[in-house]
Amino acid sequence: MKITLATPLALHTLAAMAGGELFLYGTSEQAAVTHICTDSREADGKTLFCAIRGERVDGHSYMGKAAELGGIAFLCERIPDPLPSPACAFIVVKDTVKALSALALSRREGEMRSLPAVAITGSVGKTTAKEMVAAVLSAGKSVFKKDGNFNSTIGLPLSFMEIPADIECAVLEMGMSSRGEIAAMTQAVRPNIALITNIGSSHLEYLGTRENIARAKLEVARGLCEGGTLLINGDEPLLAGLGQDFTEDRPIIPEGIRVLRLSLAGAENADYQASNITFRDGGMVFDLTTPDGVWRGLYIPAVGQHFIWAGGFAAAVGQLMGLHEGQVREGLASYRPAAMRQNIRRIGGITVMEDCYNAAPESMKAALSALSLIAGSHRRVAVLGDMKELGEDTVALHRSVGEFAAEGGLDLLITVGELGAEIAAGAKEAGMNPDTIRITGGKDTYEATATYLKSILREGDHVLFKASRSMALETVVEALTAGLNT
Repeated sequence: MKITLATPLALHTLAAMAGGELFLYGTSEQAAVTHICTDSREADGKTLFCAIRGERVDGHSYMGKAAELGGIAFLCERIPDPLPSPACAFIVVKDTVKALSALALSRREGEMRSLPAVAITGSVGKTTAKEMVAAVLSAGKSVFKKDGNFNSTIGLPLSFMEIPADIECAVLEMGMSSRGEIAAMTQAVRPNIALITNIGSSHLEYLGTRENIARAKLEVARGLCEGGTLLINGDEPLLAGLGQDFTEDRPIIPEGIRVLRLSLAGAENADYQASNITFRDGGMVFDLTTPDGVWRGLYIPAVGQHFIWAGGFAAAVGQLMGLHEGQVREGLASYRPAAMRQNIRRIGGITVMEDCYNAAPESMKAALSALSLIAGSHRRVAVLGDMKELGEDTVALHRSVGEFAAEGGLDLLITVGELGAEIAAGAKEAGMNPDTIRITGGKDTYEATATYLKSILREGDHVLFKASRSMALETVVEALTAGLNT
């Protein structure tokens, strides 16, 4: 992971920002760096190598490798003996991950103190919401957003150091795997607006219950700027009451934070209401009731009710940021999905719906619903694989996806992976014809799966591919579409 600093920074400045002590060996405190990296293979003479101490790998062990590539500046927790090079500098801190947050906070409280920033979290749909919010805000402002995996306690503060000084707003994504991570991120970048898309089943393996997931997501409110706004899914009970049914460790929304709710189900206390949702012209159309009136016929060029959530949140953020209805409408219509998220292509008479970036029960069911909308009367085929980090309910949650597929009238189900087989089991239990279900193995069977698909697909068919990122299901897509192209 490597970022380019918005402006070069001298070593003594970085040390002060990180709260560390600067040690110089044949170098000057005035020496400036232009990049920060966490991978020793990306180090050079203008890059600060940050040595991260992880569970399996300790970056301090790679400081010598970074020096061999020309690196002379290190953010670390200890100075190695012997020194990695005759001329080098060390910013020594107690915890390098916390030091990255300190860098971001120092910049936030300094030159970026007036930057409007939006933080987005939730169990599923974070990246879609980030892209949608950025699309809307881009209709009236210059926007910073980071593509790729920069939503962690390492990646987020690094990305904040990259924001150009003249940018007009920033859209930041926050993921997590344990309690305290979102709190650390939001306290480092102090957003003006935070939104929580939903509370799902992802991370049950680490957090145990959905209540604990909600607690972790609600940490995003802790770092909101004074007078900030928290936007929440008003149809999710664990959010709508802000944890009122938690039996312990009740989340606390800081005093002075405004809470606004978006609903698709007509919740009485919602500040934003999406209604009259329809599928039209290859996308979704909806009305949005706002505190300032009703915006009718908003269009998003993507399919599925989950995009209405993202669009509703984006419209609310746009309104809060001072955009008028026309700009919001323009921004929503300009939305394009991120890589491997509902990438829809028509190849050789077959419509391929690639949604391989990640998967959870909620997003699986949303994708199956979208497949039905897009396919209409055409044959619907789904290639579904393992979903990760679901804890002790893994089997039941996979089977629930199969049940949903069967009840939705899916024409052909192909599963990949050991847990994917549980999706097939759920479909069979729900009454899906076993002759329309095919169970395959892991990655070693992907080529055979693509070959099978080529043999059974016919013109007009619509095919969905979805699984957790670790399954690399796009490999099957690539093999299939290469054959369809020929």
